[in-house]
Amino acid sequence: MAKIEIKGTPEKLDRIAIFLKANSIPHVIIDDYGNHSKEDSEKYRDLMSRHNH
Repeated sequence: MAKIEIKGTPEKLDRIAIFLKANSIPHVIIDDYGNHSKEDSEKYRDLMSRHNH
């Protein structure tokens, strides 16, 4: 298995996840446990709950 790491804001990662899903490319968004603000951490959790199945 190979992995690609994509760094960006929750909004940019949401666009990438939508693209991957629209093109039937399996993907999983994982928590990187980075040093994010409380607001960004909530956005990342929301992003993961919407795109990870």
